[in-house]
Amino acid sequence: MTERALELLGQKSPSLILDIGCGSGLSGEILSSIPPSLGGPHIWIGMDISASMLDIALQRDAEGDLLLSDIGQGVPFRAGTFDAAISISAIQWLCNAESSDTSPQRRLSRFFGGLYASLRRGGEGGVSVLCEE
Repeated sequence: MTERALELLGQKSPSLILDIGCGSGLSGEILSSIPPSLGGPHIWIGMDISASMLDIALQRDAEGDLLLSDIGQGVPFRAGTFDAAISISAIQWLCNAESSDTSPQRRLSRFFGGLYASLRRGGEGGVSVLCEE
């Protein structure tokens, strides 16, 4: 799915990519292994809400930087930081309300507002989101 996400992005040169819901770093490994002939390798930063999944990524010596963060609280990066972003089976979790005071609409708004701000303008990148069926 990560290879398909990259294909949809169409990055033609090495890029800084945000991996949203990076989990154990499997997608990041693919980003790091893209050959120069296909526009890579990419540098990536992964964010995930699960400390245990990020621990697995650390144990696997993931090449990207990792951030423990709830995407429903926003994307905590400076404006224009990333060339592109990918998410494999993570965005749908924004709609889960874990308590009665949690608003999926606010979580979605914080996430997409922060994501939009964190992406560089005028580049070839974008966002590629793939979810399992």
